[in-house]
Amino acid sequence: MKKNLFLMYFLFGYIGLLFGQTLQPAQMKSDVEIFKKALEAKHPEMYRYTSAEEFESLFDQVKPHLSRDMSVREFYLKMTPIIAALHCGHTKWIVAGQDMYYPFFDADLFPLQLHFENDKAYVISHFDGNEVPVTAEVLSINGEKMGEIIKSLLPKLSFGDGFSQAGKYYQLNHAFPGIFSTHFGTKPTYDVEVLRDGKTKNLTFEGVSHHQIKAYQSSKNKEHEDPFRLEILEANTAWLDIDRFYAYPNEPDFKKFLKATFEQIKENNVSDLVIDLRGNEGGNESYGIELYKYLAESPFSYYDRISVKNKEKLDFETNTSFLFKIASLFNKNGEYGREFTLQKGLKTQKPNKNAFQGNVYLLLDGQSFSVTTEFASRFKSEKRGIIIGTETAGGYAMNTSGFFSIVTLPHSKIDLGIPLLGFHMAGLAENNPKDRGILPDYTIETHAENVQNGVDAVRDFSLELIRKSNATSETVKP
Repeated sequence: MKKNLFLMYFLFGYIGLLFGQTLQPAQMKSDVEIFKKALEAKHPEMYRYTSAEEFESLFDQVKPHLSRDMSVREFYLKMTPIIAALHCGHTKWIVAGQDMYYPFFDADLFPLQLHFENDKAYVISHFDGNEVPVTAEVLSINGEKMGEIIKSLLPKLSFGDGFSQAGKYYQLNHAFPGIFSTHFGTKPTYDVEVLRDGKTKNLTFEGVSHHQIKAYQSSKNKEHEDPFRLEILEANTAWLDIDRFYAYPNEPDFKKFLKATFEQIKENNVSDLVIDLRGNEGGNESYGIELYKYLAESPFSYYDRISVKNKEKLDFETNTSFLFKIASLFNKNGEYGREFTLQKGLKTQKPNKNAFQGNVYLLLDGQSFSVTTEFASRFKSEKRGIIIGTETAGGYAMNTSGFFSIVTLPHSKIDLGIPLLGFHMAGLAENNPKDRGILPDYTIETHAENVQNGVDAVRDFSLELIRKSNATSETVKP
């Protein structure tokens, strides 16, 4: 269900944007009113991290700016802090018909691929192949200190649940030129101050196009032919890669893949299983449940409840799945409000007969999100194995996703994508803050040198940890 949002943009969201459009005060006030009503009526957990009073304050801060004409980009930026205050990585704020990270500019974009670590950024390459000082630290861009740029951008980014920062760093690593241009504008050339080997150097680069950036990223990020893969390694170790929790019609059936996988694991007497969910942004809820059945040691609950708002008639158009409308007929009133009931994860689940009994190592990162972190939440709460990598973007205690409503603001033509279901995880243990992502037992950061040299530090650490555990015959515990 979580992938439906992206499909809905193609169905409902592709509307041409006149970049020179000027919004008048009455138009913006109308859009803000619709924006506010839609969130309040549709988002099931709007006030989980930010109170109603705090949201009112944020809307009040926008009002004084609505007395003058404003560009679409200005309006977009004025409303962005409200989106960020939801702390909901599934809520989308996308200029209709545009790339979510490149909504306003396609040319004269910042030309360097950077890798971000905390309050610093390092050069990886030039998007058009020009020579650059690889792994040099970027001190400033056009006179703006890099630390201040990062400090300014992070609170405005929204890929992540609760107060996890990991997804925001993923956004910077993935789409910094687009994010930077949206908030700081573009220039034909960029003056970049870098630090390398204790020496500073000032460099000037011409901007690049979005097309050049996409071509670079396509050449570096080639997808595997199969999204699900099993590799049997030496010393009774298996490595299971799951790139995403959904499959296209021409791809392997996930249930059949799991059945064959765990039969093969059993046949090979595997004692140590690594499940790599790095880069997995989620997909279909049932996939995560099905995978955990092959790890569970006893019957388990997956979701505690699924929150949903009461149906409310609105005086503006919303694009919502017909399937959601039918399923909502079976909603009920629960202890905490209205609840969605048609979800298999609300029932007690039994372990699969071929459930793996050995040691499990789960790999996560700042792109692990949605269904991936629901699965990881169960794994963490049950202390089923060791978690290695970095904090996830998705939340430990819950996420809002599933079905979506898309509201296209009539004057600015910006799409507000609102998730309609709040998935509350069951049986949470006190081994992870409930307002954060999944925290690893072993934090292994990926540094610029790793990216540049193609070194997978997380994989290397995981295999070494297994070797040490086997050498001492001691099971590593979370």
